Amino acid sequence: MCVLKAIPAVLLATVAGITAALADTDIVTKARLAAVEGDHATCAKLADEARQQPGADGRVHHLYATCQTFAADARRSELSDADYAAELSKAVAAYQFLLNTPGIIPHLEHRASVELIVEELEGRIAKLALGKKVLR
Repeated sequence: MCVLKAIPAVLLATVAGITAALADTDIVTKARLAAVEGDHATCAKLADEARQQPGADGRVHHLYATCQTFAADARRSELSDADYAAELSKAVAAYQFLLNTPGIIPHLEHRASVELIVEELEGRIAKLALGKKVLR
């Protein structure tokens, strides 16, 4: 009899867990769809929300970093050098998280490509900072 009473509670907990998992997946799916549609700002916002969730894997962090970079590039003409550098720095931080978290990037080729992206973004940020110093 006690087992029968426990089944609804277990089912409810299971459904709640599945619902939460589907909600997270839905956020990621929406972010990916926004990226496909070229709305990288929305993609970055949704991916950032998804990566804050417990259990978010490296793909979500990578999606955020990529969309954040594209969103910054899309708004480049609207942003000051400092704001553009700050937006790129957010992407660099996400890529650094991928590089610094053990096991999140298991393949050397993928790791090398992320390192190359970080170098390129850091180079852009450095040029912006250098440009400011030259102008002063």
